[in-house]
Amino acid sequence: MRKKFFLLCSMLMAVILHAQKTIEGLISAEKSFAAYSVSNGTKDAFLKFTDSSGIVFDNGKPVNAIEAWTKREKRPVVLNWEPQFAEIASSNDFGYTTGPWALRPNANDTVVARGQYTTVWHVDGKGEWKFLVDLGVGNTPLFPAPSLKKIEVKKIMGPSSMGAVLKEEQNFIDGYKKDKSKAYTKYLSGNSLLNRNGQYSTIGKIKQSETIKNTPSAIQYTIAGSGIASTGDLAYVYGNTLISDKQENYLRVWRKEKQGWKIALEVVRY
Repeated sequence: MRKKFFLLCSMLMAVILHAQKTIEGLISAEKSFAAYSVSNGTKDAFLKFTDSSGIVFDNGKPVNAIEAWTKREKRPVVLNWEPQFAEIASSNDFGYTTGPWALRPNANDTVVARGQYTTVWHVDGKGEWKFLVDLGVGNTPLFPAPSLKKIEVKKIMGPSSMGAVLKEEQNFIDGYKKDKSKAYTKYLSGNSLLNRNGQYSTIGKIKQSETIKNTPSAIQYTIAGSGIASTGDLAYVYGNTLISDKQENYLRVWRKEKQGWKIALEVVRY
């Protein structure tokens, strides 16, 4: 009887873990993260949903998220957010979401700050969705409740090392120094998302063009860290930006398409 019970529990757990490895599981993890932030506070939410190697950014520097949030004081502020775009790797255990966030001093106050978050997730060894990198932008205008869009671009699986992604990242950085428009033309697709301070995610060539035009040409990029899906079709690179002696951060999610590696999502702070 015990063996049957153990076998049943094992099968049930396998089904639960398998059910999590979908884009719906990714989206559900993000929504649960936000809900936990509202009900239990931002500090507890980040400590609960962060991977042990997760990264956040503090004063222009990438830092371990758990270490950073453990040191922070728990405050009554209410931070809430909602996914607007989501994409998952072919492995179904690695992906990202991005969407608007809003901050209130407490639950009964009005919103005092708005922005657009971006979070990269993976399923850890325990079968739980945990975030690997979180970077947002701010000062965005009031935005109506977003309708969720799943980015379903055909990706190319197969052997692909992080080194190959980092090579394309460096090629983009080098090309940006010479001509930012040409660099973006080479590495963007119609499904690329661009996040900047003062605006929500832009998608589509017309909106992309306007965002690129307004992005300073003098930004210096320095790579600090990276990660890739087991299927080699979705990856991320993060690092520092420097312009006019001001250091900030950036995050690029890369997608392997038929034409090669393309920028799936880019967050640039400056």
